[in-house]
Amino acid sequence: MACLCLRMPDKSEKAMKHLNIFGNLLCRLCLWLSAAALLASIGPFSNAQAATSPWQETLGGKMRLIAGGSKGAHYKAGLEIVLDEGWKTYWKIPGDSGIPPTLDGTRSVNVAKMEILWPVPSRIAVGGTYILGYKDAIIFPLLITPKDPTQSVTLDLNTQIGLCSDLCVPLSADISLQIPPGGDRDLVTEMLIDRDLALAPTAASEAFGITNIKHQERDGQPDKLTIATKIPDGYGTKDLFVEGPENWFLPLSKPLLNEDGGLQVFELILDGLPKGGQSKGIKLTFTLTNGEEAVEQSIILEK
Repeated sequence: MACLCLRMPDKSEKAMKHLNIFGNLLCRLCLWLSAAALLASIGPFSNAQAATSPWQETLGGKMRLIAGGSKGAHYKAGLEIVLDEGWKTYWKIPGDSGIPPTLDGTRSVNVAKMEILWPVPSRIAVGGTYILGYKDAIIFPLLITPKDPTQSVTLDLNTQIGLCSDLCVPLSADISLQIPPGGDRDLVTEMLIDRDLALAPTAASEAFGITNIKHQERDGQPDKLTIATKIPDGYGTKDLFVEGPENWFLPLSKPLLNEDGGLQVFELILDGLPKGGQSKGIKLTFTLTNGEEAVEQSIILEK
């Protein structure tokens, strides 16, 4: 299957923005269909040759490591998670409750650096609360930088993810995968990794990012942030997820009515801080979403 992905020239008109976003969605659909067609045509033989670890399974789903292709000096790999019907798994920030995933690669061999990328999640209603996560299947892409590119890499992860339906269960495993020098060349696996790599947030810009934060101190109550954002019109949900320092458990932001000028405004209550924790001078990481597109921006709150 041949795929042609077109990008319209940069224009200020809203129609051009819509065409560009629609084109991106078509490109991602094309990646799905191409990978499925390749799997159907070359079947078990390709899968046997691909760099994949054995599945680790529990109630609600399974996970494994995969590798395919390279990006500059990095090998492309990923933690692939497949969920049973009705089950969900969590983003790096689980939401109102849940088990955040952990991927510890310190025991890997010939790895100078491992970068984890997090595809944009969705708010999912579970038992009267909301989690941030995924349904059906997801790949957490990994960019692996080898110490010595002429030698193979042993990717060795101690991994824990949470799976949730009517009940929540952890899936913990030590998973290992050998990647040959130059990276594995399996095309189908690479396309699957690229599919979710395209969903990872990029850097914020003037057209898509935080425009202003108002920090309100309240007597006897947690501080409140009012966050004005610029999010282009698109074909998906506009949302904001906020990550604090380690041991902070922030609630989800609340969308407010738009201000003049088309800004999308969110409210965040700075609850869930550790005892004695101060919010001023602290760095927060903001992930803004526009459907499947997302940007990430870190801001230090004023003292």
